[in-house]
Amino acid sequence: RNLLLPDGVPPERQWARFYIKIYRAEGLPRMNTSIMANVKKALIGENKDLVDPYVQVVFAGQKVSTSVQKSSYEPLWNEQIIFTEMFPPLCKRIKIQIRDSDKVNDVAIGTHFIDLRKISNEGDKGK
Repeated sequence: RNLLLPDGVPPERQWARFYIKIYRAEGLPRMNTSIMANVKKALIGENKDLVDPYVQVVFAGQKVSTSVQKSSYEPLWNEQIIFTEMFPPLCKRIKIQIRDSDKVNDVAIGTHFIDLRKISNEGDKGK
């Protein structure tokens, strides 16, 4: 018996694929928080407050991102992210975060966690 596995997790687990489909986002806020953006606005009057969003998904120690949609408040991705992990996974939730791509430091716009227990049935097959 593996002492590192929590109670209720079978010692022999099978590999599974977790598919996450990222469709779109709506109503993103105006983002203009970097120092360089404020300097450009003061010196040359450039007022770039558009968002360059992408979605970052974190699951079971793996981090995958969608493509960056330049200058968009309502980005459309229609991208699929696939994780390969043992089933049942030891990780109990998926972190989904919309981020604003920036040359210096990406900024989180919004974060949501999906509890796997709420979207999967109990049992070793998840059925």
